[in-house]
Amino acid sequence: MQVYNLGIDQQTHKPSATVEYEITNLASHKAIVHTVESTQQMGNVGDQLTLARTLPLAAVEPGQYQVSIKVDDQVSKQSLTPTATFTVE
Repeated sequence: MQVYNLGIDQQTHKPSATVEYEITNLASHKAIVHTVESTQQMGNVGDQLTLARTLPLAAVEPGQYQVSIKVDDQVSKQSLTPTATFTVE
């Protein structure tokens, strides 16, 4: 996923955002993955991010799931949470 136009802090000249990943089993409504990271942990980040994560599916039971990625921009005070569903067979 690519995130564009993050706000840049005028004092640090860096963005300040958190990214929250969640994968939920749609049958049980239980989260099987929940991870939060910040742009400070990501190293050299500008006004855009490319997010790429992998999940070993061997530990995931067959079924339908939803992935959501919440990006919360602390500078511009905006957030977005795109979601997508997928099936493990």
